[in-house]
Amino acid sequence: MRKIFLITTIAISFIACKNEGSHETHDEHEHHDETVAHKEDHHNHESEAILLNNGEKWKVVENMSGYIRNMEKAVNEFEGEDYPALAKTIDENIRELTSNCTMEGQAHDELHKWLLPFIELSEEFDVATELEEQEQIYREFKASFKIYNTYFE
Repeated sequence: MRKIFLITTIAISFIACKNEGSHETHDEHEHHDETVAHKEDHHNHESEAILLNNGEKWKVVENMSGYIRNMEKAVNEFEGEDYPALAKTIDENIRELTSNCTMEGQAHDELHKWLLPFIELSEEFDVATELEEQEQIYREFKASFKIYNTYFE
C-alpha cells in the first residue's frame, strides 16, 4: 500500500511540476489521461541516455538540489546497519524533491532521466528484507550518485 501511495504521489508531483505555469482546469478523465501519458513518457526516458548541456553539466535549482544532496550525504555516510532508516531518509527527500520541482525545459527532462530510475530503486529498497538485496541496492544508490554528479551540478 505504501508503494502505491508513493508512486501516486510522485506521479502527481511530476504532473504538477510540468504544469505549474498552467491555469487550465481539467475534468477527472483528462487528468487521468495526463497521469497515464506522463508516466509513460517518463518510463520511456529510463532507457534514454542522459545528455550534457552542450558539454557542460546541467544546473539543478537550489531548492531541488538540496534534497538530492541530502540523499547523497545519507548514502555516503551510511555505515551499513540500519537500512530501513536509510530508506526512510531517501523517501522523505524524494517526496520533498518532487513536491518542490520548479525546473523546466531540457534540464528538467534530463534530471528526470536520472530521477525516475532512482525512485524505482528507492521503491525496491523500501520492500527489500534480505541483507544481500539491501546491500546490492545500496551499491546501486552509490553508482546512481556518480551518474548524477557526471551530468548535474
